[in-house]
Formats: sequence, C-alpha cells, structure tokens
Amino acid sequence: MTDIIEPGGGDPAPEPAAAPDRLPAAGQLILAQRAITAPATVDRAARTVEVVWSTGARARNFVPALGLITEELEMSPNAVRMDALRSGRAPVLDTHRRGGARDVLGRVTAARLERGRGYATLQFSTAADVEPVWQRIADGTLRAVSVGYRVHRYVPRPDAATGETIQRAVDWEPFEISVVPVPVDRDASVRGEAPQGAPAIAIEPALPGENTPMPETTPEAPAAPAPSAPPTPPQEPTVTTTPEPTRAAPDLDAVRAEAQRAERERIAGIDAAVEAARALLPVERITPIRAEAIAAGWTGDQARRALFDALVARGPRPSIPARPETGPSHDDPAQILDAMAEALAARAMPGYQPQGENGRAGRHAEFMGWRPSDMIGELLRARGERSVPRNPTLLAERAFHTSSDFPLLLAAAANKMLLAAYQPAQPTYRQIFLRRDFRDFKPHRHLRIGDFPTLLPLAENGEIQVGTMSESQEIVLLQTFARRIRVTRPMLVNDDLGAFTDFAAAIGRRVAEFENATAYNLLNSANGEGPTLTTGSAPVFATGAARANKASTGTVLDTSTIGAGRTAIMKQRTLDGLPISMGQTMRLLVGPNLELAARQATVVVQASEIGKANVFAGFVQPVIEPLIGANRWYLFSDPVAAPVYVYGYLNGAEGPQVTTGPVQGADGVEVSVIFDFGVGAIDWRGAWFNPGT
Repeated sequence: MTDIIEPGGGDPAPEPAAAPDRLPAAGQLILAQRAITAPATVDRAARTVEVVWSTGARARNFVPALGLITEELEMSPNAVRMDALRSGRAPVLDTHRRGGARDVLGRVTAARLERGRGYATLQFSTAADVEPVWQRIADGTLRAVSVGYRVHRYVPRPDAATGETIQRAVDWEPFEISVVPVPVDRDASVRGEAPQGAPAIAIEPALPGENTPMPETTPEAPAAPAPSAPPTPPQEPTVTTTPEPTRAAPDLDAVRAEAQRAERERIAGIDAAVEAARALLPVERITPIRAEAIAAGWTGDQARRALFDALVARGPRPSIPARPETGPSHDDPAQILDAMAEALAARAMPGYQPQGENGRAGRHAEFMGWRPSDMIGELLRARGERSVPRNPTLLAERAFHTSSDFPLLLAAAANKMLLAAYQPAQPTYRQIFLRRDFRDFKPHRHLRIGDFPTLLPLAENGEIQVGTMSESQEIVLLQTFARRIRVTRPMLVNDDLGAFTDFAAAIGRRVAEFENATAYNLLNSANGEGPTLTTGSAPVFATGAARANKASTGTVLDTSTIGAGRTAIMKQRTLDGLPISMGQTMRLLVGPNLELAARQATVVVQASEIGKANVFAGFVQPVIEPLIGANRWYLFSDPVAAPVYVYGYLNGAEGPQVTTGPVQGADGVEVSVIFDFGVGAIDWRGAWFNPGT
C-alpha cells in the first residue's frame, strides 16, 4: 500500500521526489504511516462514504472480440453513460461477485463526473454480514474500489511513446461499484477530505509494476549521514512533507528493524505471486523470475506483472480471468448462457425484444458479435476449464461433449425465438373454443354437467333435500406433434447457424398456424357439420329434433338470419331441461366471402329511424377466418357459458417445447420442437350453423 498525500481528498497527488539511494541519517525522521486513520467522508450514522470510482487509467484487459488489449477509459460526459449509476439502484458489490444476494453490500446513491474523475456516494446495508466490510471501510483499513462496466465502442489509438495500440473506450456504461482489496485503477479509492490546514493521507494500492515506498519526512536542517545502511531499490518515488521542528531523533535500531520487517513483507508478497502462478507456468519459467524479483528489489505487484507477461508470451494458455469490471467470468454461468441465447435470438429475429434488464442494457449486447466458437470457449471458461483451445475446430468438438453447455445454449436460444413468435400469435379458433388442459395422454372424458337442481324452500328445522345432476360425456384425445433440425460440427466451424436460427425463428409462428388449422379441420369436417358426438350419434350440427342447430336451407347473412340463429340457440335446453346460458357476447364466424356482410350486420350505425338501427351491434362480434370456406357461417355463444368445442395442452407445457440431444453416429446436436395439443367437440347446444347460399 502506498501512502499518497491527496489535498482535498479528490485532487491528484503531487509529483513525488526522487528516491534516495540510502537510508536517512540519524537526524532524519522516517514516518511509517501504519496507523490507519478513518476517511473524513465516512458518515457512520448514514453508513455512507464518498469514493473515486475511476480515473480512466490504462490497464491490460482481455476482450473476446479483440483478445488481450491495453484499455483506456475516456472520462468525458459524452463518453460515459451515467444513467445506471445515477438511478439510485446500482449495487455496491463485494469484489465484483454477482452469484447471490449476499454479494450486494449496498447501493450507489449519487454519482458524478468531475475533472476527468468519477465520484460516487455509497450507502452500505445494515445487514449483519455486511458489517465487517463496513467497519473496515469506516476505520480506513479498506480503501480500494473498482467499477463494473460495459464497453459499447472502442477507438484504437497509437501510443507515440511505446508504439503500442491503445483501445480507448469512448462509449461505455458503469453499472456497479465494488469494494476490492486491490483495484485496477490506482486512484480508485475511498475519499478522505482534509481538515482545515492539514492534508489528508489516502492509502491506495499501486498499479502492478509500480514501486510502493513509505513516505519520508525531511527536517529543515539535515543531520549527518548514518555510518552504513542497506541500499534501497532504485527509482522509488517518495512523498515529502515538512515535519514538526520539535520531533526527537529516531532510534536507529528501530529504523533497522522496520527495514528488515519491510523486506520480509516484500519477499512474502513475491512468494504469494509465485504460488498463484504455479498452476499456469512451468517451474523453469517461475524460478528465474523469483530470483530476479528478490535481487532487484521488486514488489509483489511487480512480480505479478512479470509473471503475467511471461504467461502472455507463452502463447496459447489456460483461461485468465478478465478485468473484473468488464468480463462475464464473474457471473453465474447460467446468466452468461442466458445472455448468449438472447444475443442469438436478437441476431436472428429483427425486432426481437431481449428480456434482459431494460432491453438495450441487457447483457446480451456483450455477445452480439461473437461467433459460436467464441461462445463455446467462454462457456468452458465460466465452468472453470483451465485449458480452453482457441482453434474453432477443437472448440466445435468440445461443444458436443456430454459435459458441454452448448446444447443448453441452443435450446435456450430456440425457446426464446420460438416463444417470441408464438406468444403474440392469436389464432381465431381460441375465440370460439374453450380451453381445458390435459393431465396426461389418456383419453379424457370432458363432462358436460347439467344444471344444479332447482332450489327448494327450507322450512324451520327442515332437512335440506338431496338433488341429482344429469351428465353427458365426450372423449377428447391429446396428441403429440414434433419436428427437429441438426446442428453439426461443420456448421460451428464455418460459423453457420443460419439453418438453426431460421428454423427456430419460424417454428413459433408455424406452430400457431398449425393449431389454428387443426381446430378448423375438426370444425369443417362433414361439410361443416363437425365430428359425430357420442351423445345422440349425430354430428355437432344437424337439423331436426336431435340437434335443431342447423338451418334446413342455406340463406344469406343479414340481421334477420342472425336473429333466426340466435332464437334457435335460445330455444335449446340443458341436460336438466333449463334454458342454456348464452353469455354476454356471441361470435359470428365467417370466411372471407362474407366478411363485408358480417361487419355490416354488426357495426354500430346512427339511424334516424328505429327500423334501420343495427340491433346486433355490440353483442355479436364478427370473427373472420380464411379456413371457413364457401358462404358458410356460424353463430357461437360465449365458450365459457356454453362450450361446443374445446382445446388444450399438457398441464405445465403450454405451447411448443424445445429439447436437445446427440446425433447418433456423428458430432452434432439435434434440436427438437415437441408440441402436445388436443381439440374436440363436447356439446352442440351453444351454436348455430347456416350452410349459406
């Protein structure tokens, strides 16, 4: 940790002086700022603190579309989308973890940009598991913060000093602030406002590769040099202030003891970096770096930087976690898979509305330009794979292993596309059929229960009499329909999922059309009379006493013939001999030939004479269906009050379902759409049929 004097708590620290090449003399005083003071911006009552969450500092980052880059964040108001941080709902997280509710420590209550820096006020929860973190912040032990963000656009810029290409984020969006032990941006920290006349000391971690000396205080009159002192690493910056003139000379033994302790801490930091790298680098690469780090006076952060550079120079390597603020590697793998599925759906279906947070701000935007092989690699890394190949051919092979998440990704994407097309579809048959779902695939007997027995007067101390209900029953079957498509290894290698996305995007609408066609095939059977019912051994619509719900001779469609049909329905009786209930509205079902007549007979018109008024306007609704042929027309009661036809799905599986499975004898995945659907007729009393002319 480096002690940086920061006047005002938010301005940059002054440029440090050159480091001495030896320890101070006996008359000099070294102030080891180990006694941590609480930041002055901490409000213990409100549990708030002000922080600097970014200064746009450069850092190494891994972006799947670009690879390993040097990233720089532009801090101008035009470049930073501040809506999320200013909403009052942005979370304060523990080290960018988003795996569960306990990772949320609080929220961001205010945020602003000022002079190239981002400032925010954080409010911490009063929950018991947050208290230890809050106490570390309040007493000054924990000062580092880091921002989580999404980059929407990079602009490459050459660095004149190094010749390296810098990827500058010119359109990016911060969405959370995390409390971290070591930040990427060295100036991202809790702010400490200075009291009147005194500077504030903000303890902040340094960037990897920078030295971390303790500040020195030099008295006005220099003292004689000490006889001997161990050398300090060259080019270490110091921060100097003027001490109080009354301080006594330091104890040289204490100074030496402090130097020895600092050296032990330095070596321990190097060894910690070495241990972390053992799983990524061979021993013959690590040993020379450790020896050089100890001999040259490197800090633990410098050793980590050297080990990281050695890992990059090695070529294809195990997965390295991305910069915490940007990479999805800190998320639950299920969230990453869902965001990828959203991206596939958005690419395949113009106008698709992602189901993520606020649509455009959803995680899916991060994966919009990714190839399938990129997604496979990221899913493997999210599951903790240490050796993820870069070759698309090898990734395609891994995609079809039994432990791969790729089949789940295909199923999730297909489901999203299918439902996006299926749910908005409104087949017309649903306006005249009653929905009754199925428990299983056995023949279902849909009971048409008669009316409850007529109520009888109850005398004082009298007994309630037992009544009976009549019942009729018709059998309706649930059937399964299915189609499938294969996604093969060549399709992944060639980045060609067009057949799959076309299939998934179109099948939703096709299923809705299939439902409609299945329902009207039943209704149109027997020249429009419908299927034969068990009760009475006659079709749904028939003339004579058996049904009395069909016109003996076809007629034109007008208000008088609609009235005749309505009268015929009102004369029908329930199983117990009572008039049937027709409901508030009736449906007039016609084909394209009679659309004009149907609308003219049901539209509201202003008539100067009662005889010209449209008497059926408002409670007879026209339903136009191209699958109704010729000049036939039907009049249906409200299906809830007097159902004639029913439809349904398997309980818990409304609409089409997507499943995946391996392809026998080949590398591939079969994506299947299964649809369990049934229609049937259960009564005849609530409808009227006219064959037309």
